[in-house]
Amino acid sequence: MKIPRRFSRAIALSLAFVLLAALVIIAEIAQSGQKQIDGHIAQSQKRQLLLAELLERLSQAEAGQRGYLLTGDGKYLQPYQSARDRIEPTLDQFGNLVLDDQDRPLASAEQRSALRHLRVLVGAKLAEFTASLELYGTRGPEQAIDLIRTGLGSSTMNEIRSTAALLRDAERIEVTEEIARAEKLRWVSRALMSGVVLLNIVLLIVAASLLARQARRRAELTVQLANENEELERRVRRRTSELSALSSHLQQLSEKEKAALARELHDELGGLLIAVKMDVSWLQKRSPNIDDPDIRKRWTRVLKVLDDGVDFKRRIVESLRPTLLDNMGLLPAVRWITEETCSRAGLHCTESYPDVEPLLADDAAIMVFRLVQEGLMNVVKHAHASEVTVQIAVSHTDLTVVLTDNGIGIAPERCDAVGSHGLATMRHRVRSFGGNFEIEPMNPSGTRLRARLPLALILKPQQSTALSPPQLPRLEAQGRGAA
Repeated sequence: MKIPRRFSRAIALSLAFVLLAALVIIAEIAQSGQKQIDGHIAQSQKRQLLLAELLERLSQAEAGQRGYLLTGDGKYLQPYQSARDRIEPTLDQFGNLVLDDQDRPLASAEQRSALRHLRVLVGAKLAEFTASLELYGTRGPEQAIDLIRTGLGSSTMNEIRSTAALLRDAERIEVTEEIARAEKLRWVSRALMSGVVLLNIVLLIVAASLLARQARRRAELTVQLANENEELERRVRRRTSELSALSSHLQQLSEKEKAALARELHDELGGLLIAVKMDVSWLQKRSPNIDDPDIRKRWTRVLKVLDDGVDFKRRIVESLRPTLLDNMGLLPAVRWITEETCSRAGLHCTESYPDVEPLLADDAAIMVFRLVQEGLMNVVKHAHASEVTVQIAVSHTDLTVVLTDNGIGIAPERCDAVGSHGLATMRHRVRSFGGNFEIEPMNPSGTRLRARLPLALILKPQQSTALSPPQLPRLEAQGRGAA
């Protein structure tokens, strides 16, 4: 059975979405595996450092002991005692990392045996230190020096170094194995990602070919359908472009969907409500029982319900996409949202704007508006502030947005915390336009939010500067006048 082309295109696009999700999952798995490998390597390096510290402490203790026995000078006892006090804790810490580390396989039998042998040797060396000092105190330096000359301490120290070398070699082997595992994981993930990307490209080519074929067929239709076909082609090309850049433009796509929904609600629902209101007003004027108080009361209630519906529709449209931003520009929209938020929250607001408004691209304008809106919402929800300052400044190269409040401030570790979704959203908005986002705690209290955006990336293209902003229909005002 032949599958219709529109269904085949939908299947291709659905598969592209599935493969994109697979690409993200593969990347997450590879990152998790790499993080685990890095943790194993870090633990191994820590064990090697502890092992080196143990040998260093033993050498320091031995040097202090021999210096005291040879010279009788008590100043050698202080470094000896300091090093000796650190030997056993260091050995215990090393042993715990070898045997109790939950992020690596259990130590092998050879490692456990070497660790036990190292404990015995270190204990023997510490006992030799104690015995020589006691012998020095009871029988004199000659007996203590004779004990050293026997070579027992040197052979014990050499055996300790040999055992430590075995443990260090085992750690190096483990690091080498982890590095090889990481390299293998990288190759596997690269191969899988390459396959997914290749399949995505094939599916996009198939979708593009289907769209082009459909465009050619519609171009052969009558002149009456030419304009509709052209609009459909533009829509298809736009959707194809959005699909190819979906992973890095989710926020822009969300704003476009909100704007489209706002226009539909404004045009369709608003027109229906105003038309109904006009008809109800016409019927009210021509009602034969207009003087009846009950009927007049019900007419008034119907008109009020329609007015409430229009106001409710307007609030929804403004929350989805502020009409001031499209009709009047960025600065009036920012002034409106600032005054609206501050008056509702009881904040004293100080505002500063440039004398001449820069003509920004639509995506950049909504980004700056959302940045101010989300920043003010954070102040209202979390800052417990009484004053807020909103500044927008334009230089030769940058547009800067600064929000300052006198609230409780923000801890430095919260600025980049994983759970700070609002701050992460604002940071992502600014960086997607090549900007720089900073959060600074103020002294003694308060927070400053600063976003710096390069004008070269946010201004409208030259060919679009002559176009006037879209004007939304004024059907509501006409409806009120008619009522």
